Amino acid sequence: MPHRSPWVLFATCWFALATTSFSDAADKSTRILAAEQQSSGGPQDFDAILKKYVDGEFFNYRELKANKIDLAQFERFMEWQANADVKSMSREDQIAFYINAYNSCSIKAVLDHYPVHTPLDVAGFFDKVKFKVGGEMLKLGGSDGDSMEYDRLISNYKDMRAHFAVVCADRGCMSLKPGAYTGKTLDRDLEAAAKRFISDERHFKLDKEKKEVHISKIFEWYGPKFLKDPLRPVPKEKPELYLLSWVDADARKFLLEGDYTLKIIEWSWTLNEKAK
Repeated sequence: MPHRSPWVLFATCWFALATTSFSDAADKSTRILAAEQQSSGGPQDFDAILKKYVDGEFFNYRELKANKIDLAQFERFMEWQANADVKSMSREDQIAFYINAYNSCSIKAVLDHYPVHTPLDVAGFFDKVKFKVGGEMLKLGGSDGDSMEYDRLISNYKDMRAHFAVVCADRGCMSLKPGAYTGKTLDRDLEAAAKRFISDERHFKLDKEKKEVHISKIFEWYGPKFLKDPLRPVPKEKPELYLLSWVDADARKFLLEGDYTLKIIEWSWTLNEKAK
């Protein structure tokens, strides 16, 4: 066996010890950073919740309510959302922020009073219950200057496709997207939401034989607003013609001819949860 001097042995041991210590320190720093990110919350938390608990047309409130770890993750998102600096965001990120805010606050209101048959079982669900969003106390609905949908989202940005993305926890609305909205994919996601709207007979249906157009009640509630989307002008001052951008050629021709009766589809206030 070749002879090794004590200095060589010492240097070898010192190097091994230093390498191990450095690796341990790096691992510890990574764990601390991950813990800090987890504790601070962010849009990724809501994205994870939606991916796990959206089930087709439904949302699994019961399962989320029972899962303490996931419920804590949802609350971390709500805490981040409460104090988020909206003004520093891009226009697209702001729109995504308020869509996520509306949807998450609707979920929160249901969870806080669960079990419920309908969001209307929660007193003041739309016009009384307030949430801290972007440093403000806001309601889901109304038009008193402090509503997420009308005052912050629709009036500010005038992208009426947002109506197809906000979900007030009932079956009258569109289904929740299984993931959070982001500024990066906002246009693509809103286009997809509009296409889902016109393809779902619970929201839009043409009956050419009876010469009828059946359309969601949001076109009765917000009709004039659909005429004010600057990027999607509506001919003939008819709100239902806002959908011309997404219907097929035959439906477009039928709508433009105007020889039909408009029928409003009654709203379903039943909670958007699968019956057990």
